[in-house]
Amino acid sequence: MSTTIERYVIRHISGTKANQVEEFDFSKQELSIGRTAGSDIQYDPEQEVIVSREHGKIVKITSDPPQFSITDNNSRNGIFVNKTRVKGSAALKPGDEVQLGSNGPVFAFDIYPRPQNMMMETKIMDIPTSIKATTVSEINPGVSASASEPVKTGLGKQTVERMLVAERKKSYGTMGIIIGLLVVALGVLGYVYRDNLFGPKTVEDPKTKGKKTTDEIARENDEKVVQIEFGWQLYDTKTKDEYVHEFTQVPDENGQPRWMGIYIQNGQGKIEPYLSTKRNSRNGIPISVYGASGSGFVVGEDGYILTNRHVAAGWNTRWSFPDFAFPGLLFTGYDSKGNMTFDKNPVQANEVFGWVPANSKMAEGRPVAPGQIKGDNTYMYVVFSGTTDRRQAHLELPSADHDVALIKVNIPTSLKKVTMLDNYDKVEAGQTITIMGYPGIAPQPLKIKSSKDPFNPEWSQSTAPTPTVTPGTIGRVVPASSMKDLTMSESGFGDSYQLTANATGGGNSGGPVYDDKGNVIGIFYASFNDGQTKITFAVPIKYGLELMGVRKAK
Repeated sequence: MSTTIERYVIRHISGTKANQVEEFDFSKQELSIGRTAGSDIQYDPEQEVIVSREHGKIVKITSDPPQFSITDNNSRNGIFVNKTRVKGSAALKPGDEVQLGSNGPVFAFDIYPRPQNMMMETKIMDIPTSIKATTVSEINPGVSASASEPVKTGLGKQTVERMLVAERKKSYGTMGIIIGLLVVALGVLGYVYRDNLFGPKTVEDPKTKGKKTTDEIARENDEKVVQIEFGWQLYDTKTKDEYVHEFTQVPDENGQPRWMGIYIQNGQGKIEPYLSTKRNSRNGIPISVYGASGSGFVVGEDGYILTNRHVAAGWNTRWSFPDFAFPGLLFTGYDSKGNMTFDKNPVQANEVFGWVPANSKMAEGRPVAPGQIKGDNTYMYVVFSGTTDRRQAHLELPSADHDVALIKVNIPTSLKKVTMLDNYDKVEAGQTITIMGYPGIAPQPLKIKSSKDPFNPEWSQSTAPTPTVTPGTIGRVVPASSMKDLTMSESGFGDSYQLTANATGGGNSGGPVYDDKGNVIGIFYASFNDGQTKITFAVPIKYGLELMGVRKAK
C-alpha cells in the first residue's frame, strides 16, 4: 500500500534559522529559496548575505513515486547537495543536506510521512576514554654468606682451643647459609603468591569496582542493539478487510468545506472512531502505520529480541489522531434518505484520548463480536548495526500489562546477547545510565552497491544504521499505582524509570537502558517535551524477563 505524503519538511541545521523546522503542503509543485520577500524558504535579507535574492528552487517531479530536483538560479555562491555543487539542476532525495554557498546556511530536505523505502539514517557518536596501565615493580632479594677459616698457627693447648673455635664458626656459617636460603625461598614464594597471601597491591574503590565507561558499554553492545522497521494495519478477522476511520466534509463558518472525523458511542458509553471497512468507506483514513522504526536488543542466541509493544504490536497501543480529526461529529443514526445524522455537540480530542484500536467495540455503526477487530504487522524487519540487510522478523508475544514485546528473527548463526539484571528494588535516583537505540531524527549512512547478479545488474542503495549512544541518569523511580491511589500524574507511567537523557527521540523506543556495569536494567519507551523540559521513561527489565519466562496467571 502506498504512503500518502502530506507535507514537505525543511529542518534548518545551521545559519540564522538553525534548529527551526518549516513545513509546506505537499500539493505545492515547487519551493522557492532566497532572501526576497515571498520566497517559500526565506532567509534574513540583512544577515544571510551569502544567500542570493532568488537563490534556487526545489521542484516536485513526480508524486508517486516521489521524485524531486533542486535548481540553482545562477546564484552568486551556488548550491551544494551533500557537499557536491549543483550545476543547473540535480536530483534531491529526502534526507539530503542542502547548503547555500560553500560556507552558507544548511538545511535538510524531507517529506512526511516518509515512504517505507526511504528510511532515515543514524550514526553513533563515540566518547573517547583513556585508561592508564598499572605497572608492578619487582624486588629480587639476594643473600650472601661467608665464613672465614682459622689459620693453623701452632700446636698444643692454644692450637686445640683455636680448632674448637673454628669448628663453632663453621657451624654458625653453615647455619647462616641455610637461613639465608630459607629467606630467599620464602621471598620467592611470597612474591608468587602475594595476591593470595596479602591481596592486590592496588586498593580498588568499591564504589568504582566493575564500572564501565559509556564507550566501553557501546563497544560491547554495538552488534546486540538492532533497528526495527515496521508497518501494521487494523482489519476484520471475518472478511480480512482493512478498517478505516470515517471522515466527512462539512462547510465551515465561511461556507468552505472542511474535513471532520466521525465518532460513535459504544455500549459502555465511551466514544470511539466510526470504523468502516475500506470497501464500504466513503472518505476514510486507514487505521495503520507505515514507514515506522524503533529499536530492540538481542536476548537469545537463537534470534529472540525484546522491544516495546507499541513497536511490535502497535494496534495494542493508544492511537494518535491527526490534528484535523477534531472537533468531530458524533454519529446518532440515519435519516429517511439514508444520510448520517449527528449530535449537535462536537466531539473533542479529550473525549477519545486513550483509544486503543484493538479494543474497538463498534464497526459500520454496529457492535462487533469480541476478537472481530484485530491488528497485524504488514511487515517487520530487523537491521543489525552497520549492515544493509533487512531480515524478516515476526511477533512472538506482546505483554498484556506493559509496553514490552518479544519478537524473533530467523538467522542461522548464533547471536550475541545482552546481559540483563533485575535490580528494580535497588535502582535509585541519580545513578548513571547509558541508552542505546536508533532515534529517527539522527542521520544514517547510505550505502550504494553495484549488483554482481548478471540477471539483475541494477545499482541499489540502502541505509546501514548504527546505534546512537546517550549517557544520562535515573531521574526518579515512578512506582506502580493501585486502584485506590490512582492519580492523573501517576497512572500513565506506573512502574517506570524517569530518565535524564536528552539525545533521544522517536525511534529510540524499545532500546536498552544500561547501568554503569553494562547490565540492561530497563527498556526505553517514551519521551515528552513541553518545549522547555524533556522527560523520558523506561520500563523496568523485570517485565521483559517475565515475558521471556513462564508465568502463572494472577
